[in-house]
Amino acid sequence: MLEVSGIVKTFGGRRVLDGASLTVGDGETVGLVGASGCGKSTLARVIAGLVTPEAGEAALDGKTLFAPGVKYDRKTGIGVQLVFQQPHAALDPALRVGDGVKELIRFHKLASGKEVAALAMEMCETVELESDVLGHFPHQISGGEAQRIAVGKALLLRPRVLILDEATSMLDVSTQANILAVIKHETAAKGASVLMISHDAELVELYCDKVYEMREGTLSERKEK
Repeated sequence: MLEVSGIVKTFGGRRVLDGASLTVGDGETVGLVGASGCGKSTLARVIAGLVTPEAGEAALDGKTLFAPGVKYDRKTGIGVQLVFQQPHAALDPALRVGDGVKELIRFHKLASGKEVAALAMEMCETVELESDVLGHFPHQISGGEAQRIAVGKALLLRPRVLILDEATSMLDVSTQANILAVIKHETAAKGASVLMISHDAELVELYCDKVYEMREGTLSERKEK
């Protein structure tokens, strides 16, 4: 379970997050909606350890991620994986897609030897991509393919919480439905959770177990099934 409480973050004198709090239960899919620029992505980055808040705390499975006077725990934080809206930005333009995936696998010791290539192929199958995409450079693949690669790499790390920050916005409707079904199946099978940030309120209502709405840096629960 992810518990986030009282997050405060200020940029340029403007308080973007003002005591934001939310809870994501085991195996739960939680939506986060709100107007553009309201702080949704900032909260995602705080939870993932990419932005340091001025106040607030978070815990994952009862272990502190961060708290007042306590720096972000990177070991615990590996259980939180964030997929961004712009997937090409997360791919090294100098590496073929497959080399980037294999580098991730080796760095996190997910496999070794010939199993590295096999796991990269398995990742493609999971996100319904042809394996030949691994031989391309990032500029040679579409936004939709890049987004699937980003999701696949995040899933390789078996996150406890997968944060999708507009992560399916570059996919057409049918492809979006397919990849969301894949994500839901993969996370449910591992007892993991999803925090889905989107401007598409209809999609969030359909896909999520409960929905938070952000206004002026604070969160309120809008719906629970």
